[in-house]
Amino acid sequence: METLAVLGTAGVLGFLHALEIDHMLAVTTFVTQRPRLAAAAGFGARWGLGHSIAVLLAGGVLLAAGVKLPTRFDAIGEAAVGVMLLGLGVWAWISAGRLHLHTPEEHGGHAHMHHHQPRQTHAPDHEHGITLVGLVHGLAGTSAVVALVPVTLLASLPVGLGYLVMFGVGVTAAMTLFAVAAAYAMRHAAERSLVWGRRAARTVGVLGVVVGMWWVLRATGMIG
Repeated sequence: METLAVLGTAGVLGFLHALEIDHMLAVTTFVTQRPRLAAAAGFGARWGLGHSIAVLLAGGVLLAAGVKLPTRFDAIGEAAVGVMLLGLGVWAWISAGRLHLHTPEEHGGHAHMHHHQPRQTHAPDHEHGITLVGLVHGLAGTSAVVALVPVTLLASLPVGLGYLVMFGVGVTAAMTLFAVAAAYAMRHAAERSLVWGRRAARTVGVLGVVVGMWWVLRATGMIG
């Protein structure tokens, strides 16, 4: 029963951990490029996979070595997340101008919005990109506190690894659900007009830049 309680707690903590503002903004940036429910679910799942891999690998090393994560790692991780969010925010703002709305007649009775890439350029690899973003998030910031530090306090290696796996399951489930909800909201905005769809994408971009700047300033000690 005690083991089940530990694993259940890990799943709940993972679910809640996924719904932090920097995580949601990063995934929403990708969703704005392809606001279809199936694509959004894929983005959420891939972000969760990347996050889970990072946490499992780092946590496994900590468990095997019996050490805790250095506190200075948090500042480095927060700075990396901040820079990443700044880049994603700028990308979302610029890409908003290339969002294109197809009419219901073109897509089986429903409006459909997606990103049109200029012929001279190549579209970014969204699938691998979102997984990389998840990896960075998994190694940075509060992951060390919520997931990696607690497992070093568990005497049993199997229980510790189980904790990390269940944490990843919770993270992935939460972000998949959130990504689908974000795509639904984007589709609803697109049904009003292309202008509203682009406004939603640009809002995500602005928020990404603001939150990214906050993370960088906090990591460098300029704000408390």
